[in-house]
Amino acid sequence: MKANDLRKWIDSLTDDIEFFYNGKHCSVCPISRSEIYLAYGEITYDAISIDDVMNAPIFNGKALGEISELIELI
Repeated sequence: MKANDLRKWIDSLTDDIEFFYNGKHCSVCPISRSEIYLAYGEITYDAISIDDVMNAPIFNGKALGEISELIELI
């Protein structure tokens, strides 16, 4: 999925998004535009904006914006 499309989906606040990356279960849970939870296996991160979601390097040192085309949506 293109990074911009994923960003729009997250920013819509309509769904939790689950996927696999590097063999680990991951999720993005948007509560509000200032409270978005990320998970990469056992690693969790509380993002404070959509920019933070797309740029936080929690996915094995990479950001969601970098790996968006490599994820396997569930």
